[in-house]
Amino acid sequence: MTKSIEKTPQKDAKEPCNTTVNIVCPPGSGNQQNGIRSCLPLELVENGGFESLGVFTRFAGWKEVTNHIRIGDTIIAYEGGVSASFNALPTTDIQTKSARLFQNVTVNPGCFLALSFANNFFEAGTDFEALLFRARVFYDGSIQTNLINVEINYDSAIQAGTGYVFHQRVAGTPVPLNVSNVTVEFTVKITDRGTPETFTQFFIDGVSLRTV
Repeated sequence: MTKSIEKTPQKDAKEPCNTTVNIVCPPGSGNQQNGIRSCLPLELVENGGFESLGVFTRFAGWKEVTNHIRIGDTIIAYEGGVSASFNALPTTDIQTKSARLFQNVTVNPGCFLALSFANNFFEAGTDFEALLFRARVFYDGSIQTNLINVEINYDSAIQAGTGYVFHQRVAGTPVPLNVSNVTVEFTVKITDRGTPETFTQFFIDGVSLRTV
């Protein structure tokens, strides 16, 4: 059974405030009226389509941390020519394997953020037990605070192979006044054994983080 859990956050802005956009203005903002701020719909993520390869990382603009999952690219794309793929490596026993793909983004306080992406549980490997996918936007303070959080759980191999699913989540609150950077992060945890011929594969593509 697939379960989707979502939470929403916020965004940044440089534009003057007005009464037509549902954005909270920081104190002392120019042209402020009724605590509303106007924000241009700016794209904040670099290389959200994973079309550009990096020098020291797989994809330009993105960092990765992996444990028995190889992050690569595939021509099975949602849009453009390639997507990012999470490929579980074979192990002698059933294990939980994990990988993070993330990017730090500069923001300005006061606007809402909108995160969109497409994901594809392409194939379940040998002795597949579970896959947990998490997409979030968070900032660091005394603790990590999620502005957007989406979790999807797959607990059966028959859920694989249904193609891409598009998701969009808009923050429920604006970026705090003391926050200038957020992190866009995708985490995949796979529990399986896998073989060189049959291994779990999960794709993401079309990543966007915009002000709204």
